[in-house]
Amino acid sequence: MTENKNPYKILKFPPAYMDGYLAINGCLSEYCIPIEFTKNNGEKWVYGFHGEIEKEIKIIDLKDNRYFLISTINELNTNYIVDIETINPINEIDYVTEKLEFNNELILILSSNSIAIIKEPNEIKYIENLCWDGIRNNRIENGVLKGQLYDWNNSDSGEEYDKTNYELNLKTLILRKGKELEHKKVPIKKMEVEKAKAEKQKWWKIWKTE
Repeated sequence: MTENKNPYKILKFPPAYMDGYLAINGCLSEYCIPIEFTKNNGEKWVYGFHGEIEKEIKIIDLKDNRYFLISTINELNTNYIVDIETINPINEIDYVTEKLEFNNELILILSSNSIAIIKEPNEIKYIENLCWDGIRNNRIENGVLKGQLYDWNNSDSGEEYDKTNYELNLKTLILRKGKELEHKKVPIKKMEVEKAKAEKQKWWKIWKTE
């Protein structure tokens, strides 16, 4: 079989019978979205994804028209990674709140307290347990993902949440937050000069009193 330009098809209803499919798996109720996948050898399989077919469905080609990121509107805000050559999703990411793309190199999937970084479909890096109540105000600037980590504030300060700035370098994947972002350079040479002057003045004063 030649390479299929569009190796998936969203069905209105799940197949009632196998009808030559290798498998019909996943959620097959009226509140799910059945999608048919065609392998390179022509074999087909179906998986039902949680979500409503009337609402948004987004399918992103991650690599080689074979690996796809599938987003639906569902109870857990679950996103799925599918390899059409492998029956059933190969990965699931829950509680997704936002997705960002960087230079066609990375897909960043943000949840309420973690960041999943997809560079290769089978290689996902997770940065977890960053906060309790959401990662917000996110944007990419000069190759750096920036935003704020929210934690509920149980105090009378008037602020409902503590907000901590964070930065994730998308080249090195090093994350810094809060005080780690403060770049206060200590003028070492100046301090040494001032110290030397102070010492000189101190001994001069002692000599003068004698």
